[in-house]
Amino acid sequence: MIGSVKGSPGVTSLATALVARWPAGGGLVVEADPTGGDLAFRFGHHREPGLSVLVADARGGMLGRDLVDYAQCLVTGVPVVFAPADQCGDGRLDAPGEAAQAVRLLAGSGIGILRAAALSRLVVVDVGRLTWDSPAWPLLGAADVVLLLVAAGLEGLDAVQVRRTRLMAAAGLRRRPVLVLVGQPPCPLGEIARVVGWPVAGVLPVDARGAAVLAGRARPGWGWTRLPLLRSARSLALALQDVPALPPAAAAVVGPASGALPAVAPVPGAPGVPVNARAAGSGARWREVAP
Repeated sequence: MIGSVKGSPGVTSLATALVARWPAGGGLVVEADPTGGDLAFRFGHHREPGLSVLVADARGGMLGRDLVDYAQCLVTGVPVVFAPADQCGDGRLDAPGEAAQAVRLLAGSGIGILRAAALSRLVVVDVGRLTWDSPAWPLLGAADVVLLLVAAGLEGLDAVQVRRTRLMAAAGLRRRPVLVLVGQPPCPLGEIARVVGWPVAGVLPVDARGAAVLAGRARPGWGWTRLPLLRSARSLALALQDVPALPPAAAAVVGPASGALPAVAPVPGAPGVPVNARAAGSGARWREVAP
């Protein structure tokens, strides 16, 4: 599962990049952003079959279909289960949109089909921004790994610290969330991991060309998977092959983070690789931090 806690750091782009560069291939993206999906519009697809049909089938007990039956393939080769647009049928300002209702149903009756699909392929669920009242919160407990995409500035990291207790209290959480930074980190990755209390999987570059391809604004030309953003997604995919489980007591007792983020100078040339990683392709040793 991939989400953010503040701003728009590029959750959907990372979701599609991970599937495009996953070592074993065969993965797919499920758009579960309560504010509505973007990929169908960006790539010129119809939204159905998509998330609305999936949750309707799940609610009606039609669980024999495979998740891939609800997906459509982008020009990048990434299959996506498209979310509905964020529209409200009854016109009330306080009424939930169609996308929010679909995500709420997915987090209830749709969990089974996600888990069944994840037994045989990579399933990346894009939940967008995790607001305090997001209907996507129950999906954290169903995820094998929770990635939080964060703008690599002090403000973005502070937003994670503010929400740390809420994130760790998510029902059924099996592993600590893993941070992925976008842009130049303000301090060494090990220091960020120590202060926030969660491992840092890597750093994504600010890559306008790669982002444009993943957002449907540019055609994926020859060698597009070697663009900086896609190369970093490959490094991240390799790092995610080995993520440590949450200790049994950590879900019940959440300790404080290790202090305030230091105001230090940025580190030039911070790598887009995991903290304490071995050679690329051989997995990663994750920095253990106290819960």
